[in-house]
Amino acid sequence: MGGGEGGWAAAKAAGVRTVVDLRNAPAETQRTADHPAIRPESVDGVVFVPAPTEDPDDGEFLRVCGPRLDHPCSWADNVRLAPDRITAALRAIARADGAVLVHCAGGRDRTGMISAMLLHIASATDEAIIEDYTAGWRGAGAYAGHGWVYDPNRESWQRHRHGPTNPHELDRQVADRVPALREWIATFDSADLVKPDDARSLRSLLRPVAT
Repeated sequence: MGGGEGGWAAAKAAGVRTVVDLRNAPAETQRTADHPAIRPESVDGVVFVPAPTEDPDDGEFLRVCGPRLDHPCSWADNVRLAPDRITAALRAIARADGAVLVHCAGGRDRTGMISAMLLHIASATDEAIIEDYTAGWRGAGAYAGHGWVYDPNRESWQRHRHGPTNPHELDRQVADRVPALREWIATFDSADLVKPDDARSLRSLLRPVAT
């Protein structure tokens, strides 16, 4: 799906009515010369919901999670340090009208975390959660991109550009992350983050309807 107005129009035509944006504002959401994406509020019938999952100015978050961003080993601490933000993102999905598009900047870390939580709430199997996460990681890694990364040595956020990741490096990255993801699945209860009504809504959205 292309970017800009054409991309959002195509998303609407495909049934998307709500876009849940996990990026941090304003650094990641403002338009720039090299990233002139049209935000979906410019498309009639598409609701834009800002729902950042982290506080990039929180010193404790940067100390604990900063060196481990883009890795499931940071998820539990992310929830511990910003539970209200995670809950707000899940609640936005649960209460959305129509199909929902969830995205961050790279489409594999924050999006991967929220997607894993959604599947966890829906009682997906461990292997289904892992398969979804690894497919997203590999898919996002196949494209060039840009965004912000936290440099613990400089103790600051740095603009980062990257090309497509080669298949061998993707294999290494996935192999490094899957054990942490398995541990997270075994020790974390995503349903604790949402109210029972929202959990039921998410399960109904995510589970296939019997025919």
